[in-house]
Amino acid sequence: MKTYLKASLILFIAAILLLIIGSAARADEQVDQIFTHLRQFNGNLKDYQADINIKLNARVAFIPYNPTMNGKYYFKNPGKHKLVLEDAPSYVKKYPNMFGYNLPNLEKYASGKVVETTTLDGQEVWHIVLNRKPGLGDITTLEMWVNCKDYTIPRQITNYKNDGKITVNAKYADKEGYKVFESMNAEFSFPKIAVSAKAYATYANYKFNQNLTDEFFEVKK
Repeated sequence: MKTYLKASLILFIAAILLLIIGSAARADEQVDQIFTHLRQFNGNLKDYQADINIKLNARVAFIPYNPTMNGKYYFKNPGKHKLVLEDAPSYVKKYPNMFGYNLPNLEKYASGKVVETTTLDGQEVWHIVLNRKPGLGDITTLEMWVNCKDYTIPRQITNYKNDGKITVNAKYADKEGYKVFESMNAEFSFPKIAVSAKAYATYANYKFNQNLTDEFFEVKK
């Protein structure tokens, strides 16, 4: 009887482990499938430019800073960004990717899964959580909400060490057959260095496939 109970317990534990492993594999496979579609987002789009207006409400320690900036935003596949702004601080120009479409590189993440299918602003979305590999900067996790129908990303949250966080919410518009930003708002919070900010950006007058060169996006030193 003891031998039978022991064997049954081993089989039960093995079945539980297979169920857990199987669930994880399915989750990983689902993330891979979603990212396959995301990599094909906007099909034959090579590059674009748009007029951009950015309203920034920032506070560094106890010093407020609330500028409004106008200029142009440029994008080229894969993942090249450039901001040309009037009267903008250098640190805003330094991070143009904050105001553009960015698809995470899964190779930099140790694991990822769809934690739920839910509704966000009337859209059915997959809520994905990616866990960063150790030793790759200050990012710890990345959360994405991906539209189940058109694969836009209406929300993305990047979590950093020491409770830092950047939350981005985006609204999209159809322009000449492409899904692009209509507006975007972002919230930055980094308690360790006493920095917090909110940014709201709007986009207009898109021009697509202008054959922008790689040299155009090079950062001048």
